[in-house]
Amino acid sequence: MSIAILSTGTELLKGTILNTNAGFLCRRLAAAGLRPVLELTAGDHPAEITAALGDALRAADTVLITGGLGPTRDDLTLDAVSRFFGLELEIDPLLAEKVEQFWSRRHDGRRAPKTVLRQARVPHGATILPNANGSASGIRIDTEYGGRMRRIFLLPGPPAELEPMAEESVIPAVAAYEAGAGHEYTQGFLAAGCGEYSVQLRLEKLLRDRPVELAYCARPEGTRVFVSGSAPAEVEAAVEEARTELGDAALPAGSLDLVTAIAALLEKRQLTLVTAESCTGGRIAGMLTDHAGISSVFKGGAVVYSNELKHTLLGVPEELLARFGAVSAECAEAMVCGATERLAADCAVAVTGIAGPGGGTPEKPVGLVYIAAKVGEELRVGEFHFSGDRRRVRESTAARALLLLFGLLSGKEGQTFLPPPQKSLRPEER
Repeated sequence: MSIAILSTGTELLKGTILNTNAGFLCRRLAAAGLRPVLELTAGDHPAEITAALGDALRAADTVLITGGLGPTRDDLTLDAVSRFFGLELEIDPLLAEKVEQFWSRRHDGRRAPKTVLRQARVPHGATILPNANGSASGIRIDTEYGGRMRRIFLLPGPPAELEPMAEESVIPAVAAYEAGAGHEYTQGFLAAGCGEYSVQLRLEKLLRDRPVELAYCARPEGTRVFVSGSAPAEVEAAVEEARTELGDAALPAGSLDLVTAIAALLEKRQLTLVTAESCTGGRIAGMLTDHAGISSVFKGGAVVYSNELKHTLLGVPEELLARFGAVSAECAEAMVCGATERLAADCAVAVTGIAGPGGGTPEKPVGLVYIAAKVGEELRVGEFHFSGDRRRVRESTAARALLLLFGLLSGKEGQTFLPPPQKSLRPEER
């Protein structure tokens, strides 16, 4: 089975809009045992769209095209695709009525302009894919090209319209076309704190004789490992071998997200969590609250960017700040202890550092971060030196904070994927 995805939109090429549609389609196809062989993005120009479509058809028999079906002057996908296959565009009366009604409901009963009614055009012989969430219907074209049958699906760009249409009309149809072609089975897990290259070296040698394919995705919190093959039993066996090889760094099969693993451990131990953040500015709390259901274990957090708030909200002693500075192991420990006490939680993580680009000194350079984690009476503080720009330092800090917390929660803080623990400070040293 060969599938290609073609996304249209000049805004995607400018980087002003993140292409979430391609990611969604790839995930849903993978869940159905199907994998695209190519993903392309073209600007809103007929020549660019037709050139990209030609490339897609050289690689695949089924092409999913997103974007460019609306009423504005840059919505040219339908015209370009129709000309490519030599299909005449016709106004569909029922579709025209639907577009008219959709416009009227949102514009005080006014008639739709002619430009809006362009969305009622359909290539001759094509099938309309209903859109309950917008005015631009999807279109399926079954046509011969290059000596064999091709299937082209045109989908609207807004995710709120594309995703339901893909679920209801596209994925089932593509899966049905390929019912006898042999599906791919994929399973993955996160190797927490492990670098992509080191993981590849260990697993490629281990699994070289198994009929599976390995793929890797480097993340700030580790490496996501994906194992694919045509036989589910072979894939599952390979995943278990890989997890055994990586030891305690490997999350359970199917676990690709460190926050999910942390939430499960907190729920299992019936513990609550809070955060205290300086240089990350709430990034850790944001990562936690991306997880649905986290409210059962995560109470909230404090963003204490200034020394004043470190003192007034978390109780970090002013004399400690004066003696050691905000970017210090002493401050990180005081922050994590103050967070658990003042926010009344069982566990906490705290971070303080210099994200840059300015603010560094020879003694405390940009990228220096102190991270503390506390679970009950257990407490660890680590010193880290992260490289990269401000965004990368903040991302690395948040990921390493979650790794340190995960280590304490799971009892694996001594494993190699975690930083070496720094001894707790005596009260007189604070």
